[in-house]
Amino acid sequence: MFIFAYGIRELNIMNKYIRTILVVVLITISYIFAYGESNTNDVRNVLTELKEVIKENPDSTYAILRAMEIPQDEETLAEYSLLTAKAEYLATGKIESDSLILNAISYYGKTKSKETALAYYSLGCYHFGRDYDKAIDAFNISIKHCLDDDDEMRGRAYHAIGSCLFAQGDFNGYVRVSKKALKYFEGNESEEIRHLCQEIRYNLNAFDVKSRRNNASMALLIILSVLLMSSLGIVAYLIIKRRYFSYKEIKPEQPLSLLENKLKEGKSAFENMQIYETLLEIRSLNESELQSRTDIDIKAMEDALLASFKEAYHILAANENKISHQDLLLCLFAYLKVSNNVTAFFLKTVPTTIRQRKKRLQGKLSPEAYKILFL
Repeated sequence: MFIFAYGIRELNIMNKYIRTILVVVLITISYIFAYGESNTNDVRNVLTELKEVIKENPDSTYAILRAMEIPQDEETLAEYSLLTAKAEYLATGKIESDSLILNAISYYGKTKSKETALAYYSLGCYHFGRDYDKAIDAFNISIKHCLDDDDEMRGRAYHAIGSCLFAQGDFNGYVRVSKKALKYFEGNESEEIRHLCQEIRYNLNAFDVKSRRNNASMALLIILSVLLMSSLGIVAYLIIKRRYFSYKEIKPEQPLSLLENKLKEGKSAFENMQIYETLLEIRSLNESELQSRTDIDIKAMEDALLASFKEAYHILAANENKISHQDLLLCLFAYLKVSNNVTAFFLKTVPTTIRQRKKRLQGKLSPEAYKILFL
């Protein structure tokens, strides 16, 4: 047993390749050891020496540990369990069973120690890939049981939690805990840790670049959305404005302009008729004088007005609601500047009624139309 332990210790000062060959040779020796008589101290010495070579030769170390007889006393069994779990994980990338780990957890209990932290860390490695939530719980418990000065163990646990979060798709969580891992690895000169930190920084940088691109894309999307909404708002405003002014131009103004033109054309046509002379002759007569003029043909005057102002009459009838035929004739007489007495004579009513009807027409006609006809 002493030779076995001594041989492993000497591996630390030999060339890497020679050391690997000797470890393989020692596997064979371990079989003999496993079935021979040994005491607890010898076993613990071997475990101590195996700890020295486990990082460089995890496969060989794991093979030796599997070949050994499982220790019977609790303390040695706990140490053996932790080392075996670690060797299995380093050699194969996974831990097939948690039974040995639970032995170690049972022995070390909840004390704050390097061994307790390692036991729960190993349990997290067992759950990794099986149940990420349980793995994260185990790694967090490992952190709680780390010694105050064991920053490396804390860094490894946070890095492991980050790997779980990454696997779950929680990339923000991954970035958060990975930064914590870097904080605890700071100042560690181990080559393995330096490589680990490089990997973490590379990933964080990649996420930072991606995040900035996403933020830039989001900002661009927001700007484009605002521009699109603004454009739609402007287009909607222009459409509404165009419809409003089109309505305003086509409905009120264009017909009024047309009405005014047709009234002028109608007046010109009416003034060329013989009956216009009659209208000029009687325009200054009072009510009683008009009643005595039995020679005037009222129907002929109405026909002449309708013939001359035919188009203007239809524009008024189409654009002004609730205006009777008599009121339309009143509008034409008013446009010709015919007095209330003469208008009343032709419409077979009295001047007072004509004045009242003119007032009512002010409410029925648009201000523009009323101005053209009466003012």
